[in-house]
Amino acid sequence: MMDLVPDFGKNAAYIWACYGIGLVLIGCTVIGVLVKARSAKHRLTRLKGDDGDMT
Repeated sequence: MMDLVPDFGKNAAYIWACYGIGLVLIGCTVIGVLVKARSAKHRLTRLKGDDGDMT
């Protein structure tokens, strides 16, 4: 059976740190996009003068 986690040897800490930083950056990007999309949707609703019944 294949190992799910390969043997990184002496560079293991560096490689896992890179994985962690990448994961954090991707997560922050997703959160930022969601916040901006919600803000834009709210702004569009106000500009259109709707009561918030967007479907």
